[in-house]
Amino acid sequence: MGLSTVYGIVKQHDGYIAVDSEVGRGTTFTIYLPRVEDAVEPVGGGAGPDGSPRGEETILLVEDEGDVRELAREILEKSGYAVLEAANGPDALRIAARHEGVIHLLLTDVVMPQMSGRELARRLVRKRPEVRVLYTSGYIDENMMRRSVVDQDTALLKKPFSSDALVRR
Repeated sequence: MGLSTVYGIVKQHDGYIAVDSEVGRGTTFTIYLPRVEDAVEPVGGGAGPDGSPRGEETILLVEDEGDVRELAREILEKSGYAVLEAANGPDALRIAARHEGVIHLLLTDVVMPQMSGRELARRLVRKRPEVRVLYTSGYIDENMMRRSVVDQDTALLKKPFSSDALVRR
């Protein structure tokens, strides 16, 4: 996981990072997060806060960064979702072809080696029209929108994202 991703996650949780660097000795990063006094309800299982059922769908998760993919899978599985995972587009298409059940959602990074998330979505939806698509990216800006990497009306979850943002999308 890159430092910018860690920084984003820490900031989302009202924390900060202290850096201590000394030539010849190295650099130490210390993460400070606010203390939580109350018990936190675990994510997932049963009904959501609004009483609606959560997590019965199958999600095909495609992310080339292993740490991010693993974290997203854990969050989704704890929320009750069945998760199929792949590190790139070609692997995702192979997994989808072998999967006999319904795939409700393709959750894919936009920028990946071998095949873009947009191309993956186009190919998968052609074979499985029922699949909904949610893109994730840490690189989305106005430039990418103008170059049509993603469309203006595309469902997009910007990295770094919180557990809550991931489950609610």
